[in-house]
Amino acid sequence: MAHGALTTPSGGHDDLRMFLGYNTLPDPPFPLVGYLQYDMGQRADVDLVTLLSAAAESMRAQPVPPPEAFDESRRRVAAAMRVDAIVMVVPARALAPQHSEAARALWANLAEGYYRPGDAEACVDAREASVALAVDREGAQVLLMAERDPSGAHAAPTRVEGEPHGALFDLLGDVLEAQYTWTKAAFAL
Repeated sequence: MAHGALTTPSGGHDDLRMFLGYNTLPDPPFPLVGYLQYDMGQRADVDLVTLLSAAAESMRAQPVPPPEAFDESRRRVAAAMRVDAIVMVVPARALAPQHSEAARALWANLAEGYYRPGDAEACVDAREASVALAVDREGAQVLLMAERDPSGAHAAPTRVEGEPHGALFDLLGDVLEAQYTWTKAAFAL
């Protein structure tokens, strides 16, 4: 799903996009895998921690309708559209410290706590890219990156090695859990 989300065309290079994945886990109704995009618009300056925290809290604050609010056909559709995964695609800058002195210096600043907002944009060897952060209900986390050429076209996505972790993955998991919990309660699944 992360690969599909990353390769789905967007309206602009700085678009922040969120995708909810349906039936991505192997329990029934497995054959109906899919995802829907939620375009977040041009939000290159948005604080993702604040945005994701607010999204999870908003989901948790939504009142659960009474059981009679939905008929059996709506419950079947809700069961067939079980939310199992979430992906966020964000604009980014790709750095290759093994190939660039400027990128090595930037990584050193980051590691030592000297990184400042705008440093990546100022790095002469940084390249534009899009990054997909993905989480599923079983706790799997994936980080994919697709570099962009000067024309704006993306290269094939590649998986960033290592175990992805951090606040954004945790917050994506919170949004996913809040959505799944609300849907399960609302449709008596």
